[in-house]
Amino acid sequence: MVRYHPGQMPTVERRAERRYAIQARVEYKLMPGRKAIPSRVGRLVNISRGGLLFECAEAIPPGTGISLDVEWPADALRIALHVTGSIVRSQHARTAVKISRSSFRVREPAERPAAPA
Repeated sequence: MVRYHPGQMPTVERRAERRYAIQARVEYKLMPGRKAIPSRVGRLVNISRGGLLFECAEAIPPGTGISLDVEWPADALRIALHVTGSIVRSQHARTAVKISRSSFRVREPAERPAAPA
């Protein structure tokens, strides 16, 4: 797909899958090797069938395993999208994840801390 921006040269979209902008809270655990590190909180930026981009307070090295629970933005349902994958890049406050597995789960009703702004 070629994208045109006024006053700029056309750019070619290199991604195979369309990305959807979704703002949602993300709870994630890094899994370097077999050891899981305690959960942290971030914010989903966008998602596609094969990957997602989220904001967090740390730079995560590429190749690191990760498990994420995305609070799915559905008012009537309390569900979370559970994703496992690996970090493909991390720049500034944004981290890209290649999804290896995903499934929806019923979210726990317990209150959780708010995601960073």
